[in-house]
Amino acid sequence: MTSTLPSLLISIPDGVIDLGWGHPSPRLHPTESLARVSQSVLGQQSAVPLQYGAVQGFGPLLESLAAYLSTQETYGGAISPESLFLTAGASAAIDLATTLYATAGDTVVVEEPTYYLIEQIFVDHGLNVVGVPTDADGLDTDALADLLASDGFPTPRLLYTIPTYQNPNGSVLPLHRRRHLIELAQRYGFTIIADEVYQLLNYGTPPPPPMAVLDDSPDGCAISLGSFSKILSPGMRLGWVHASPGIVRRFVDSGVAASGGGLSHFSATLAHAALEMGMLQDHIDTLRQVYGQRHDDVASLLRSEFGDSVEFTSPGGGYFYWLTLRGDINTDSLLARAREAGVSYRPGTAFSASGGFTDALRISISLYESDELAVGIHRLADALHAHGTHR
Repeated sequence: MTSTLPSLLISIPDGVIDLGWGHPSPRLHPTESLARVSQSVLGQQSAVPLQYGAVQGFGPLLESLAAYLSTQETYGGAISPESLFLTAGASAAIDLATTLYATAGDTVVVEEPTYYLIEQIFVDHGLNVVGVPTDADGLDTDALADLLASDGFPTPRLLYTIPTYQNPNGSVLPLHRRRHLIELAQRYGFTIIADEVYQLLNYGTPPPPPMAVLDDSPDGCAISLGSFSKILSPGMRLGWVHASPGIVRRFVDSGVAASGGGLSHFSATLAHAALEMGMLQDHIDTLRQVYGQRHDDVASLLRSEFGDSVEFTSPGGGYFYWLTLRGDINTDSLLARAREAGVSYRPGTAFSASGGFTDALRISISLYESDELAVGIHRLADALHAHGTHR
């Protein structure tokens, strides 16, 4: 039977290089390795992978993941299994954290710009979304402090941040700002949701440790989110919460965990086997090498194709380049001409709760190979030139 329904989230018209998608290249999916892992797990003739899982998550993965993260320079120290809770990916974790820590009518603070799909999760929960400025170093914590201290501003229940290789602008929140943010959370009583899915995808100097590592508050104020979507496979729908034991206990006691048991349990058994077999580290090494090369290639391409007509900072990790166009160019208007030229992107307004960043756009290096990225960037430069000529 042939289905008329889509099988994948991604959809790209024929002949278009869509630089807007932050999905892995087809060749970067570790299909052969995961086939061996699956055979190893199911070949044991055990019913464990097929049962309801433990509420906190598959115990062996909690232990192997904690041991693995403890060895990573980007994590900066020992991680306890008791500080982890397995999730069905970062988006599901954000939704669950919002359920647990906020109610309709509460305020959530986000970065400007921020991940373009996050606002809908908060809107679904009836939250009031307020943006705070960012700069080249990420969230401006001084601006946040001024906002929190201002008369009439409702104290937020949540603050959502992407401190490491921010999506979309690629910034990394410095250590002093991370500590300042935790201090503000302690002072004003809000919970930080730190979306840190790119923490292991550095292509040079390691970033500061996750927010949860720095959280020294008695009951915990920071929830760090990791994801296997970026380092193994998005189809596994598997990630983790890293937080103080008190916060982890709140996730464990949630209704969805109590009712269904461990989230993405079968995927968790595969991830544990991948760690035990050394496959995960091998794959992350490959991703760092491939993505790192693409980052270098894209930086060179942008300079050669755009010259002084675009401003950008080369990020040290993650998937994205954030481009600011000179010359009063509206990237929403430019998009139609770009698609006619066979290229697409995400306009800056998509990343703003207030409709800002009309002169900016985001492109991703994750989906296409370097030669395809070169074609896409060349088409984008041609579209920009044509748009400027015919305005």
